[in-house]
Amino acid sequence: MKHADLWEQHKTRLSGAMTQAPDQSITDRLLGLESTKTWSLIATLFGDLDGDELSGKALWSLLEPLGTKPEAMRVALHRLKKDGWIVSKKAGREVIYSLSEHARAKTRAAQTDVYRQDVKFAEGWRLVKLAPDGETAGEPHIPLDKVLFLIPSARAIPEDALELTLTHNIPTWVEDLLVPHHLRAQAAVLGELANSFLPDRPGSDAVTARLMLLHYWRKMALRTGSWALIGLMPDGAMARCHRAITKVLRETERTKPIL
Repeated sequence: MKHADLWEQHKTRLSGAMTQAPDQSITDRLLGLESTKTWSLIATLFGDLDGDELSGKALWSLLEPLGTKPEAMRVALHRLKKDGWIVSKKAGREVIYSLSEHARAKTRAAQTDVYRQDVKFAEGWRLVKLAPDGETAGEPHIPLDKVLFLIPSARAIPEDALELTLTHNIPTWVEDLLVPHHLRAQAAVLGELANSFLPDRPGSDAVTARLMLLHYWRKMALRTGSWALIGLMPDGAMARCHRAITKVLRETERTKPIL
């Protein structure tokens, strides 16, 4: 499906979602955005967990409302254990899961960007042109072509670099390099759904909806290009999505087992 068609499909779905009965599940609308890999969802869940451990029963209580099948959960847990991301232990007849030390360190590093309320690289961005055989841009940087780079304004530029003027009219091809079109379309829908989130909704829907909002946002927040686009286009879809998601995260607690 072409990106343009995907965007129109999302807009149509969103338009219908916003006019439907207020008791319709926001989780169903979020699940309709794209197919979700169970192992990735579990990784998001453990990163958001209020505590260090989760029993298999508790994990299932969180995944079942998302339409996860038991076999899919078993396969995902097997993969995550094989990859060294989670570890398990027996407690009577129950299996208890937790992040490995390696995964815990990676998760803590990622949480800074995923949960941040401010804009990363808030000082802005510089557009620089480097000499073909000159000093490299260093990290973090975003290459636009072989010699043209975006770097955070707080960073010094190489001595042989030429700083160019950044305009407010960001070309579409630059947007596409920073964040692919389908992710920008998804961010627009995600922001609107986050704005319709009701934390006091009865039952498990608020818990599962928050988890899905976080899951989609996590993939965006870990991209340097997302933060560049937010900084360059503060009224764009990515920036609106960030503001809506941070409001949800600010007003809600982290995931707890539903028992």
